[in-house]
Amino acid sequence: MTAGGDAPSLVLSQATIKGANTRLATDSLNSDLGQIDQGSIDWRKYLEGTHWLVISTSTSLASDSARSAWGASMAFAELEGSKTVMIVDLPEDPERLAESWGNAIERIRQIHVLFITRDALNQISQLEGVAEHNLLQEIRERGLVPHVCGFTEPNMVQVEHSLGSIKASTDSSISETSWLAGFLCELPSSGPGSDGIKSAAVNAGIAD
Repeated sequence: MTAGGDAPSLVLSQATIKGANTRLATDSLNSDLGQIDQGSIDWRKYLEGTHWLVISTSTSLASDSARSAWGASMAFAELEGSKTVMIVDLPEDPERLAESWGNAIERIRQIHVLFITRDALNQISQLEGVAEHNLLQEIRERGLVPHVCGFTEPNMVQVEHSLGSIKASTDSSISETSWLAGFLCELPSSGPGSDGIKSAAVNAGIAD
């Protein structure tokens, strides 16, 4: 699999290393997101039998057509039974973070896992007028997203979910994208309830 340097591609690359079957629809290296024809992407083909759809907020800023493809992917994910994972990352132009975050808010009810990168966390807390240490919980409660997570400090991840809150330490070698890949690989088989979510969060932070 060839992947670009964008967050979803990195997550898929790490998930592949962990043994997951992945399909890459677009990436920043091989796809001209500014000229992409969303109608040419067979989302049913890409999403058939897929548990997760992994996308990022910054992709919605690439062009109008990229935003259309971005929205279409979530619509087809709902139809095909795939769950959307939204990575809220800092765009190349940080001044456009409010725009990309607004795009995510418009789709919040379609998102199953919302992961906010460390470099975006502080700025979004300022945009929302919410203290950084309360932000993940506030977003989960407002948007009713099943899982809202992010690294609240180095080597410490926080997961807010409908049954409570979890903090788990991570190995210093574990990057944000590596942890998220592990979490997504672990979550479907980690068991139900808070204990299952905690198990997935903890195991994702352990170095191989």
